[in-house]
Amino acid sequence: MIDLYFHGIWRMDWGLGNPNKTGALIALLMISVWGLSFISPFRKWGFWVALTLFTGLGVCLIHTFSRGGLIALFAGLVPLILTAPRPWSRSRVMALVVMSWILIGASAFLNAEQRFGQGIVQEDRSITNRFEIWKSAPRMMLDAPEGWGIGHSGDAYMQWYQPLSEHQGYRTLVNSHLTWLVEIGWPLRFAYLFGWGCVFLLCWPEEKRRWFVVPLGVWITFAVAAAFSSVAESLWLWVVPIATLLAVLAVRIRDAEWPSMGALLIPFGSAVALCGFFYLVGSQTPSQIHRQGETLLFGGTAPQVWLIPDPQILGKNLGYKIRVAAEKQIAPLAMGILLDSNQLHSLQGQTVILAGNPATHDQLEKIFREASAVELINPGFFPQEVGLGKAEIQQKEIKLVVGEFSESPACAAWKGLLPPTILPGVGDYLPQWSTAVLGLTPVTAH
Repeated sequence: MIDLYFHGIWRMDWGLGNPNKTGALIALLMISVWGLSFISPFRKWGFWVALTLFTGLGVCLIHTFSRGGLIALFAGLVPLILTAPRPWSRSRVMALVVMSWILIGASAFLNAEQRFGQGIVQEDRSITNRFEIWKSAPRMMLDAPEGWGIGHSGDAYMQWYQPLSEHQGYRTLVNSHLTWLVEIGWPLRFAYLFGWGCVFLLCWPEEKRRWFVVPLGVWITFAVAAAFSSVAESLWLWVVPIATLLAVLAVRIRDAEWPSMGALLIPFGSAVALCGFFYLVGSQTPSQIHRQGETLLFGGTAPQVWLIPDPQILGKNLGYKIRVAAEKQIAPLAMGILLDSNQLHSLQGQTVILAGNPATHDQLEKIFREASAVELINPGFFPQEVGLGKAEIQQKEIKLVVGEFSESPACAAWKGLLPPTILPGVGDYLPQWSTAVLGLTPVTAH
């Protein structure tokens, strides 16, 4: 509700579920309507129709209160203004002045200047939070060379990079470009940046194809809008940019004219430079986390303590609680987290923390056979399943942590063989597991 209203005024939404996405779509349409002034049969009156549509859509854009959409519009207008035929007739100048006053009047009527001016005079958390997230993106790329996985950027940020004093929830990095760059690996990161560069190169206007400035403006608008919010996830926003690109490709295929191979060095070099920029900026920030496939290394590259988590036992905010424990100096200085038990490697001489039942029978047998110590948190498997009786357990270093109200038969079986550490007031889900469990693990520097 807060996002859909500003000071009690409805933020216009065309069914996209987000005024920022609506603002981006309107900005794209406002640029694309100027294509009418380039179409031969409509050139005499195309400007006037385009200006009328532009003005009406502009009022709608102001009604969305989308700052990202407004900035994207201004960015997309730059190439159109720079390449517009000169001199401008007096009637067109007057029409542009009238259009400007209409938009200014609409902004004043809706008090939109209060929204658009937020963050200039006084702090706006919507802006400062964005910058806080964005500055973590280069480090997130370095920490996960293969990417954090599609759809996991927001969760990765909250778990491992968000300041511990902040508790806002994020699904993405509030920036489509950075979201996808963080979620994919370095080869695809380069390909993504190179692809955008190629689009701009293909749409670059030429003397005999001045109308290419409209597709160029559309794609600039789209790129800028996607940089201020995660709007590019909406398929509807891709319709206008793709339509203009297809028009460009159709003309280039018809005329068999393409940018030279030398010109391709521009998007190639730009992609290389941007990847290098992200790497350089990311390397300036210290980090405690490194991801290799489905393995997370926290605090060091050679951990002696490995955690195999079960979300039903430990919850979903795993990384946050590990960082809190580390800050309180009760967590191991170097530990590994296996998000997929299939990533198990040699565990000789290492400590393994098992929550619930996160592994297969063969994997569990390997853990108990190789690990020097095992800590069980509300185990979901029976000791007999891994061939352990009282005699075998006495020969191994095994610790047991269970919730006071756990009704698991497996926990009861383990309690019959091991003296447990009882966590009071909880059952199978252990909200404060990190303090209780990691505190049992010796803190050792490596």
